[in-house]
Amino acid sequence: MANRNGLKGFFLFLIPIISLVAIWEAVYLMDIIKVLPSPAQASNRLVSLAMTQRDGIPLLLRHVGTSFYRICLGFSLAMLLGVPLGLLMGLNRYVNFLLKPLFSLVLPLPTLAWVPILLIVFGMGDITIVIAIFLGGFFSITYNTATGVRGIDRDLIRAANTMGASRLTMFTRILLPGSMVSVIAGLRLAVGYSWRALVGAEMLAAAGEGVGSFIFMARQFSAVDDMFAGLVIIMLAGFVMERFLIEPLEKRTVRRWGMTRD
Repeated sequence: MANRNGLKGFFLFLIPIISLVAIWEAVYLMDIIKVLPSPAQASNRLVSLAMTQRDGIPLLLRHVGTSFYRICLGFSLAMLLGVPLGLLMGLNRYVNFLLKPLFSLVLPLPTLAWVPILLIVFGMGDITIVIAIFLGGFFSITYNTATGVRGIDRDLIRAANTMGASRLTMFTRILLPGSMVSVIAGLRLAVGYSWRALVGAEMLAAAGEGVGSFIFMARQFSAVDDMFAGLVIIMLAGFVMERFLIEPLEKRTVRRWGMTRD
């Protein structure tokens, strides 16, 4: 039964991907978009990038590895700082009163708007890109975490205080479970925002390596196959982060606690 359910889940997962590829192929065959490459052409370009080496390292691995290093660093900083600050905003009304208006002003700003300023301050290179990724994820993580904490039923907190619950018990039994759905929602949004920030920042601040830089250079040479290969890389990389970072966290917390449904 478990194997059958696993196969069913696998096929259900494949259906939207196959549908997307089929639509892509149909648009290519009908020649609706003149410059659109076929899925096979984009796939062949990915294989070519994997086979072509520079200094003994495949080009595909160079670009993906560089981008993953940057996004892991920026996203980790956003998570490590955003979750505690969000908890503090949710628990302390004075901190929330001071910071919430600032977050309301900054949240609508696209991360790419920060990049020219970062370029002036830090110049081209990893620091500018990592800070852009950090900004792309930090505000959504913090805001969602604070919203989750402030949405917890206050009667539960009062009851726990009345029963003499310690701060650790309050955190692990009330605050963390009660806010975790919003925390995970913020992390999931931050993954998307971080990849957007990464690609935009790499287009402007990278020195030839990274997925964003690869797409930008492809535009200069009108290499459409490279552009779409870059888009496929971004989609796959985002899926990997979702599949191996967000989903395991969700399964070990809110799904185990019965707070969400599969």
